Amino acid sequence: MGANNKIDNPSNIVDTVVDNVASNFSGIISTKPIAKYLSGARCTLRMNGKIIGFAFGISWKIVTDATEINTIDDYLPYELAPSRISVSGSISAFRVPGTGPGNLLLQADILSFLHQRYIEIEVRDSSTDNLIFLTKRAMVTERTENIKTDALAELTMNFKAIGYADERTPNFPTGAEEPIITPYKLPQIAKDFLDNGF
Repeated sequence: MGANNKIDNPSNIVDTVVDNVASNFSGIISTKPIAKYLSGARCTLRMNGKIIGFAFGISWKIVTDATEINTIDDYLPYELAPSRISVSGSISAFRVPGTGPGNLLLQADILSFLHQRYIEIEVRDSSTDNLIFLTKRAMVTERTENIKTDALAELTMNFKAIGYADERTPNFPTGAEEPIITPYKLPQIAKDFLDNGF
């Protein structure tokens, strides 16, 4: 067969597969200053300004809730009214003796429960120093510890927070000072009444 036939050149197949795999995952495992994708290995987690070295995972949820404004004789909401922003999340870590959440003053105990101060949680990209997540008013509300004979002890801390910041500095959008006027859609029953009466 010809020299360009893939069966005659099995090494070309291997090289192609390796190149494809490398190109697909280069953004994930890249050690360049600006990689294509963010990875957990590049992130640093600080709580109250200190790096938490025993933590191996963090997740958070930001809810920008809206209330439906409903009208009579219309099965679609008239508009959505912003109602509340809530922030919550969890931190997973190894349980290191002597450096638990109580010793680090991350969670209240039975005597400090009524006087617990807010804690600060910050996640940054260590390669670029870009801010990923920040809240300065958080509280640990729940802690779960898991200890097994054949594994390292782990703990999970759930938190709630007031406010947050991320890559974008909070700012009013263009035209935010102008009132938003939603055109009113008259229900059909009202149109019939105005047109024909009872």
